[in-house]
Amino acid sequence: MSAQLSAEDVTMPTTWQSSSPFTWGWDAMPEPAGDAHLPGPRFVSRELVHKSAAERVLLTDGVRQTPDSFIIAAMLPRDHCLYQQDDSGWTDPMLPTEALRQAGYYIQHRFYGVPETHKFILGAVTLEIDGTAPLSRTPWLPVNLRVTCAPTAKWTCRRLCMRLEVEVSVAGVVCGHGSLLSQAVDPRVYQAIRGRKAAPPLHESVPFIGCPLSPGEVGRQRKEDVLLADDGNADGWLLRLDDSNTEMVDHHVDHVPGMVVLEAFRQAALAVTHPPAGHRATVTGLRSEFASFCELDTPVRITARPRPGCGDADRMVVRVVAEQDGDEVAAGTVELRLGPDTSSGQDRR
Repeated sequence: MSAQLSAEDVTMPTTWQSSSPFTWGWDAMPEPAGDAHLPGPRFVSRELVHKSAAERVLLTDGVRQTPDSFIIAAMLPRDHCLYQQDDSGWTDPMLPTEALRQAGYYIQHRFYGVPETHKFILGAVTLEIDGTAPLSRTPWLPVNLRVTCAPTAKWTCRRLCMRLEVEVSVAGVVCGHGSLLSQAVDPRVYQAIRGRKAAPPLHESVPFIGCPLSPGEVGRQRKEDVLLADDGNADGWLLRLDDSNTEMVDHHVDHVPGMVVLEAFRQAALAVTHPPAGHRATVTGLRSEFASFCELDTPVRITARPRPGCGDADRMVVRVVAEQDGDEVAAGTVELRLGPDTSSGQDRR
């Protein structure tokens, strides 16, 4: 879609029903879109959620309930190579977090006419699993995201800032809550924000030295999904991002994707957790704020420290930080639940 943008900024009214600084038209697209050719559910167009591969799209539909609220339908695969689920249905919040990230793109493009040429900048994300999803033998877990949007700054045709609050439910049962803070900016604004870093690097890899941790230490099944490397420094690990891992980097980027940073935080929290024999740690929530872009050409150090005295005896809160050139680029917490290991010897965290 192309937008007819004025040379001057156009102020976004405070009411969603008023005129928009963007042209409209995404909402006229039929749903679900027909480009997901794989067996199973039909998914929305991958362009609406900024994915190169149709099989990585999680959203199937979306409707506008009120001017500022939506219900977004998603299908979460139970057999995902990166985001595994456990016997309770799903307790790994990374998969619904990715669904929330996609919902942010989808809502702003389809319902508010944000041009596809705009760049999206992630400011903060939270998600907490409040319960467990009903058990199902099907390969897909149908999830509804009830999303409420609110502007966080004056809107113009060059910049749109919003906060999304989400309630996650399965079969009518609320299972989690979260939020996402983002802004969509036109290429000129993005170029001004990024400066010289806006030029895409040749490779989507972060330089690192050291030995990657074992998959079992960080709750992964495949060695290529391990994002942490031990460089002999007791204070954390170096971020290890393989540009050939399309599950981590779906398309060409000029910085480390926010979801990669979140996954590194999850892995770091698991790496510092040492459950008693017969038990394991399961992630039940995460919070992160992004202070600046995490660049691809400089080593990134990830640290994780359990907070003493936080939560009940069967719960932990781990403080996680990503630093680059001595500056904090992202920080937050990962919440863990300690419980009996019912995985029958298989690491399914």
